[in-house]
Amino acid sequence: MRGLVLGLSMLALAACSPQGDRTALDEAQFGPDEADQAMAEIEMPDFTGIPDWRLADPEDLLLIETRHGMITVELSDEFAPNHAARMRQAVRDGFFDGRDFYRVIDGFVAQGGRGEEADSVELPQYPVLAGEFYRPSAGIVFTPMIDDDLYAPVVGHVNGFPAAQTADGSETWLIHCPGTVAMARDNGPDTGDVEFYIVIGQGPRHLDRIMSVFGRVIDGMDHVQALTRGDPMANSGVIADPAQRDPILSMRIAADLPEAERPAYEIMRTDGQAFFDLKTARRNRTADFFFETPPAVIEACHIPARARRVN
Repeated sequence: MRGLVLGLSMLALAACSPQGDRTALDEAQFGPDEADQAMAEIEMPDFTGIPDWRLADPEDLLLIETRHGMITVELSDEFAPNHAARMRQAVRDGFFDGRDFYRVIDGFVAQGGRGEEADSVELPQYPVLAGEFYRPSAGIVFTPMIDDDLYAPVVGHVNGFPAAQTADGSETWLIHCPGTVAMARDNGPDTGDVEFYIVIGQGPRHLDRIMSVFGRVIDGMDHVQALTRGDPMANSGVIADPAQRDPILSMRIAADLPEAERPAYEIMRTDGQAFFDLKTARRNRTADFFFETPPAVIEACHIPARARRVN
């Protein structure tokens, strides 16, 4: 069986709405004065010349149409170029159209692609890929967080993706957070082909650095959460009756659609001031609502780079 080491979590992903200016501090929750005071306690980097948002490349936008709605995934060529290329190849071949999310485990992952049926075992057109679990840090812009992490010496973000680094900064990898998209595999490290999963629970960080993460959901996470669940105690969550599974109606690359029909997204830059302000506000929750002041710490998975759909 091609799958994942199962680790269950019952915490759900909380949705957040994108915002495009200083209101990223969420003044309704934190208050403008409290946010300014919190920011004054952290040394402000120089953000001169760095815009707050970037336009996503349509070649990197994977559109998954389900009966619940469209799921938009941004692919990462920086960390998994071969896996991102394989997804584009299989999408353009029409491989995923009509297949389904056949293993969906509440609090863990939704898995789809080649499936477990007998006719899905041999796929010579999609030979297995060498794992892309981490990469040298040279050539990437890693924005570290000041918060401690249980799973890595340093956590932060790269181009919108939650990431981690070794203590010496020589290697960087993408981490498992809600909405992370990665390739499933067998026990061998180099056994992934066209079977993917989307994290739907609290991030299973024990999978970091041993799975090839190639993307993250930037829109439609509510549609992922709406997928029919399997029983985690029966055949590792595989939904036995195909009629009960959620079909993949189609998968497309946005660049392949006519320009007037393709969706466009802006992603908050994780090396810019708006994201820095957002992290500062989340780290310092001093509004009256918090009669007990939480620790001044946040997790990389709890501060995703926001995305907004634009005309």
